[in-house]
Amino acid sequence: MKALFKNTQNQSYGIEQKKFNQKKQILKAIYFDGALANSDLAARLGLSTPKINSLLLELIDDGLVVDNGPGDSSGGRRPNIYGLVDNGFYVAGLTIGVHKTTISIFNSNNIEISGPHVYPENIQSGISVFSKINKRLNEVIKKTGIDRKKIITAGIEMPGLVNTFEGINKTYFSEINLYDELRKVFEFPVFFENDAKVRTFAEQHFGLAKGRENVLMVHMGWGVGLGIIIHGNLYSGNSGFAGEFGHMPIVDNGILCKCGKQGCLETIASATAIARLAKEGILAGNSSLLKGLVDKDIDKIETSTVIEAANSGDQFSISVLANVGQWLGKGIAYLIQIFNPELIIIGGRVADAGLFMKAPIEQSIHTYSNRDISNDTEINFSNLGSKAGVMGAAAYALERLANL
Repeated sequence: MKALFKNTQNQSYGIEQKKFNQKKQILKAIYFDGALANSDLAARLGLSTPKINSLLLELIDDGLVVDNGPGDSSGGRRPNIYGLVDNGFYVAGLTIGVHKTTISIFNSNNIEISGPHVYPENIQSGISVFSKINKRLNEVIKKTGIDRKKIITAGIEMPGLVNTFEGINKTYFSEINLYDELRKVFEFPVFFENDAKVRTFAEQHFGLAKGRENVLMVHMGWGVGLGIIIHGNLYSGNSGFAGEFGHMPIVDNGILCKCGKQGCLETIASATAIARLAKEGILAGNSSLLKGLVDKDIDKIETSTVIEAANSGDQFSISVLANVGQWLGKGIAYLIQIFNPELIIIGGRVADAGLFMKAPIEQSIHTYSNRDISNDTEINFSNLGSKAGVMGAAAYALERLANL
C-alpha cells in the first residue's frame, strides 16, 4: 500500500510513472467524493473508460479498491460503482493548539476510527512538541490495534504564520524547517498548514463550501483566522500568510493585542474575548448563571460555559455573545466589501453560538457594508463541529501526498 504513495522521486519515469500518478488520483477522487462510477472517474481524470477500468482492476488487486456492483442509471446499462476498501490505508489528523493537541485516525473512507483524543501538549512547548505528539500517536495506534505501517500520512493543523512553501511557521518556529524536523520524528510523510486554512479545506470538501466558488471561512478559536476560497481554489497569498483577519485594528483605544497593536479584532471578537468579557462582567457585578456553572470560580469560565448559560436563558451571557457578534459583523462587513463572497462560514469554538450571534452579525453587516453587495452574501455557521480540524488536517495531508 505505502509503495503506491511513495514520493515520485523514488519511482521510475515513463509509462509506469504515469500509471502510478493516475492510480493516486483515482484513490484521491474516491476518498473525497465517495464511491464513483468508472465513467465519472474517466471524466474527472480525462482518461478513456477502458483505461480507467484497467487501473481499477490493478487497484482491486492491490487491495485498495472494491467493486460495489452496478449503480443507478438514467437509462441504458447501469455503470459499476467503485469504492475504497475500508481499511486499505489510514490517515492521521493532528491539531496542535495553544492549549492542547487533538489526535484522530481516519480510514480510507474518511471514517474516524479512533478519536478525537485530547492531550495537554501544545504548540508553545517548542520543537519538542512533535516528538511528544508522536509518542501520543503511538499510544492511540496501539489502543486502536492497527498496523502503523498502514498509516500513509498525517496532517497537522497549527496556529501562526505558516509558509508551507518554505516549511516554516514564523510565529512559533521561525528558524526551523518543519519538514526536516517532521521527517526525523515520524515514519511517514507529514504535512502542515495554518488552522484557518485547514478548516476551510474541510469546509470545501466536506462542509458548507462544497461545490461553492467564492467563500470565506472565519475561524474563531483563541484568535480569529480567515480562510479564502477564490474561484474554487484555496488562496494562500504571496508568502502563505493570507487571512490574518484577527489582527486588523478595529476598536479605537482598544486593549493591547499579543501582536503588539491596539484594538485588533480578536481582542473583542474571539473565543478568548468571549471568556474574558464574561469574567469582566461578573467581576463588575452582573447577575448571571455563570457563577453557578463554575462553582463561583470565575477563572474557570470558558467560551463553552458562556454558550451553555446562554442556552439556559442567561441574559448576561446572551448579551456577551451579541456584543461579540456585533464587532465580528463589523469586521465581516469589510470582508464583504473587498471579496464579494457568495458565502461566509463562521466556525471554531463559537459555531455553537449561532443562535445568539447571527442576528447581531447581520445587523452590523447591514450597518457597515453596501447592501447591494452584502445582500448577495449568505452567512452561516459551520456544521462540522469539533471534527473540522482533525478531518481537515487528515484530508489536506492526503491531497498533498497524492499530488506529489
